[in-house]
Amino acid sequence: MGLKMEQYGLVLREQEAGPGGRRTLELLFGPQHPTSGHIRFFVEVDGDIIVDIRPDPGFVHRTMEKLGETRHFIMGVPLFERLSLPDAINVTWAYSMALERMLGYDVSERAEYLRVIFGEMSRISVHLYDLALHSIMLGSSTGFMYGFGLRDLLVNLWAIATGSRTTPTWVIPGGVRRAPPKAFYERLPGFLDFLERKIDELYRLVVRNPVGYARMKDVGYLSKQEAAAYSATGPGVRGSGVDWDARRDLGYGVYRQLEWEVKVQDGGDSLARTLVRIEEVKESAKIIREALKRLPPDGPLVGHAAAHKIPPKEREMLNEMVRISGYYVTTTTLSEGTGITEGGRGRYFFQVFGSGTERPFRVRISTPSWQNLRAFMKACVGARLMDLPAIYGSFGFFPPEADR
Repeated sequence: MGLKMEQYGLVLREQEAGPGGRRTLELLFGPQHPTSGHIRFFVEVDGDIIVDIRPDPGFVHRTMEKLGETRHFIMGVPLFERLSLPDAINVTWAYSMALERMLGYDVSERAEYLRVIFGEMSRISVHLYDLALHSIMLGSSTGFMYGFGLRDLLVNLWAIATGSRTTPTWVIPGGVRRAPPKAFYERLPGFLDFLERKIDELYRLVVRNPVGYARMKDVGYLSKQEAAAYSATGPGVRGSGVDWDARRDLGYGVYRQLEWEVKVQDGGDSLARTLVRIEEVKESAKIIREALKRLPPDGPLVGHAAAHKIPPKEREMLNEMVRISGYYVTTTTLSEGTGITEGGRGRYFFQVFGSGTERPFRVRISTPSWQNLRAFMKACVGARLMDLPAIYGSFGFFPPEADR
């Protein structure tokens, strides 16, 4: 029996554990596509109770950190946004911020507000993506279509503003690549109104549905202390009652000039993490509306090299290059900079070391899915095997992002 099951990749081994001779099975979850990317978990079960789970990532590893050391600084923007295409703006914002701090580059006020607007659209994008996939994990094909249908309207707005639905390559060191056209500003308010109505419908159809509610309530519990100890981030930590958000607590961009709230749930289960996402979608719509009102009507889209960091001759050369191409070029001094943003799934961290050439010496990246991996494993222990997809989806785990 065991050999036949191994043949189909369902069971690796049968073993004894514990003084009472308890028998456990080790099952494979993956590496076939478990709805959000390729990863394999070794899941040890006693009956149908998970007693241990070990990850085996790397099936979609793309050597992005190493690739970032082999090309021009600006070429890192289209490269790194592929860490998480649904959250492309917040990824490239963190990378650009690291370069700005390393090279001493200022960002114009207009670009800061535009970054907030698009960063919150990026957050909505990833929440709709994750809510849709989570719905199908719970057995709701209707919720799946709701999420992706709404997200399709958003990426169409991205296409109007940047020329691309999924790879905007829009945030660049010093600012943004281009100004959104009039059609973008005309359609965005209507989309936000429609989104707020439909996200409430999604909540009623999936979360308040008796089946969906039962699949998430008290499933995958992670206490406040555990969430902090295991370095969870994003909805993974705020769903356990930890009130931390890089937008507010690190104060990057112009977030501290806007009126908004960090959404926190103290349930610690899959339901709480899902509710954080839904509430954040509504809060992002609120942030976008206020940022639109405060957005300067004109002004530069790309800033200038700061005088206290760059020698005068080099600063003059850099500003001239920005004027001609809109892109920041390089610096001749060895330096280092970090950039942190709050993405839809949590904190993005970039650390870039200059090499004295147009190529970085080192690019170090930490992504939310990688940070949430240990917390996800902790939340699975003690749960039933059938609840594994519900827990997995509640963290929005995205293997291509973790396998950086």
